[in-house]
Amino acid sequence: MDKTITTAKSHIQRLSLINRSYSKKANISRKNAKIALKRGEKDRAKNYLIQYKQYSMKVDRANNMRIKIERQLDAIEEGKLILSTGNTMGAIRDELKDIAIKAAPAKIAEISEEADAYVSEIEESAEIMGGDLEIDLGIDVTAELNQLETEMLLEQGGQMPDIPEGDLEYIPDEEISLEEAGAASKQAVQDEIEKLKKELNT
Repeated sequence: MDKTITTAKSHIQRLSLINRSYSKKANISRKNAKIALKRGEKDRAKNYLIQYKQYSMKVDRANNMRIKIERQLDAIEEGKLILSTGNTMGAIRDELKDIAIKAAPAKIAEISEEADAYVSEIEESAEIMGGDLEIDLGIDVTAELNQLETEMLLEQGGQMPDIPEGDLEYIPDEEISLEEAGAASKQAVQDEIEKLKKELNT
């Protein structure tokens, strides 16, 4: 294919050179015809005009051949572009087909349904884990709560305090690193051993 195109383009250049040569000869013949007329040589002028017409016809034929080859080369280029476009569209179609199979509505609906089910299970687990400790652990803190309210009444002269405008900040739990927790645990064990030793010695 590439060799054919190269040969065709080379032939077009050759036709162009021939065309220029014939055009030049045609112009010369026409000029000579004028000169012959000025000299009164009418027959010679006719002969030069015949040459001019022949060369002009050859110019036209060369032009026609060049135009036909160029048209065919253009068709080849356009055909290659169409073929390349078709191949690209085919690859895109195959990719779309693969995606459509993997993302089929029924399959996506199934995935969505399963995902919703998993979310519901996780939320149910979260509710179980984050339930009411008093109920879950069976610990009744009513007496302790009443005692706290009584203490607050005594502190406020028999009246419950108003709810403050700003939120009261809770005392944060002290964060203990793993190293500190390990050291504290070791110390507690050591203290327990020392305590047992004293009890044995008494």
